[in-house]
Amino acid sequence: MRDSPLGGLTKATLCIYLALGLILLLPPSPAFCEGDPWYSDVSGHWAQEIIYVLWQEGVTDGFLFQWGGKLTPYFFPDSDCTRAQLTVMLAKVFGLTPIAPDTPSYPDVPKSYTIYPGKPAWRWIEAAVAEGLTSVPKGKNFYPDQGISREDAVDLLIRCLDLYDYAMSMSDAEVSELLETFRDGRDVSPGRRHTMACAIKFGIIQGFEDRTIRPGIVLWRCQAAALVYRSCLIRATAGRDAFSPDGDGIHDTVEFTLTYLKNRGISTWNMAIEDASGNTVRTFNPQGKPGVPPGTIIWDGTDAKGDTVSPGRYYYQAWVRDRNNRQFFSVKKPLDVEIYSLRGSVSPASCHDGQTLTVKAYTTPSAKNVTATFADGKARHLSPSSDKRTWTLKLVMGSFLPQGPQQVSITAQFTGVSRQITLNFTRIEDLWISPLVVPNPAGPGQTLGLVCEASPNVEKVTAGIFDTLIELEPSNGFWQAGFRIPVDCPQGEYPVVFAGYSGNREVSSTVYLKIDTGKLSSLVFTLTR
Repeated sequence: MRDSPLGGLTKATLCIYLALGLILLLPPSPAFCEGDPWYSDVSGHWAQEIIYVLWQEGVTDGFLFQWGGKLTPYFFPDSDCTRAQLTVMLAKVFGLTPIAPDTPSYPDVPKSYTIYPGKPAWRWIEAAVAEGLTSVPKGKNFYPDQGISREDAVDLLIRCLDLYDYAMSMSDAEVSELLETFRDGRDVSPGRRHTMACAIKFGIIQGFEDRTIRPGIVLWRCQAAALVYRSCLIRATAGRDAFSPDGDGIHDTVEFTLTYLKNRGISTWNMAIEDASGNTVRTFNPQGKPGVPPGTIIWDGTDAKGDTVSPGRYYYQAWVRDRNNRQFFSVKKPLDVEIYSLRGSVSPASCHDGQTLTVKAYTTPSAKNVTATFADGKARHLSPSSDKRTWTLKLVMGSFLPQGPQQVSITAQFTGVSRQITLNFTRIEDLWISPLVVPNPAGPGQTLGLVCEASPNVEKVTAGIFDTLIELEPSNGFWQAGFRIPVDCPQGEYPVVFAGYSGNREVSSTVYLKIDTGKLSSLVFTLTR
């Protein structure tokens, strides 16, 4: 509890309140809505150069006092930075477009809200809300005029830099280790531990000389400017958090977007990729050629020698140098290189019905499962080797697949990602018959058994004998019919032509029947009444 209404206020804050009281008695100047003139109160301040750079970028908002026709701009670097002030600055730095939804997102940030007299802020705050840069849910109070603590400011910045998901993925052990490098690291609020640790890891927060980070202390405006200056004047963002330069055509490259300060007179630039040990594996302007950075950079996962880097975690960071030889770095960010490879084969390339088709798949790293989807629409699982890197499917070919050339789609499921390839083979539908005539030889007047074994796709079997066409009937896995040899059939060999039919295809086979008239003399006739 404060002993008096003014207890605990700094001299700078009191000055601001007194100045604001005077402003409320005066009509606002139209100049308030334009870019500020250079501030009169930062000369000799340790953050002068920082504030000057941000001012040149047009992202600062100061206090503009008009008295007797004279306009005097103040930045008040050592006053508290409010939640709204930092949010608006970051929205401007990140090039957001102010928006005006029908209903304000926060009940305490109405459409008429201003951060300073004559400085509308509602549309900027709504732009930050739309981009997911604020942690306060819609419908709750934003407390825009409340001083923002260092830990809340860091949380906001981590969100702006697309590092929030990474921060939340950090292990509790790593978070504790990073925070405990400072004497008051344990004072960080539970809901801010991960984002604060992430800021420490990537150099966004450097702490004070007494090895403290003072997470609950309200940020000063000069400190807010320094935080933005160190982190946002050159920004590099990868299009994805992980990519897989394994040559399979899926996420083989990653695209970086570079956004940089426009008014600094950039003379040169570079961007580097480092491995987990801090060794530089690739740069993108190694000769330091003059000029501004490109809007995008594509990396194919190769090092300076052109070799594909090993899987693992890497970090990327860009920098620019202006004409005054001042260098500005982007925040270092993580990027994972993952090799997810799927290769396969099918043999034989031309497979006959009844023959075994073998499908092989080879995965890097071990896959969770691999399936093969054929033209019949069924996904069949391949069996894994012990290390789950070699997968096999054996399939007996048959009429469940269409005849001719076709494809099989192989899909490998890894953790959180899948890969797919297409293999080609041809199904050759075998059409065959194997006929038999019994007995053979036979004599005139005997009854023959016409028997034919055929492939499963045969739909009809006929036999032509002595100018007679006989249609066989299926029975017990064979095609069968009987035929009586004419009694007057002369001795000799006679063709019996069998034919099998499947659709519009036909296959034939000839069996030669030997007629032996000597068989007739051996017959014994028995007369009966």
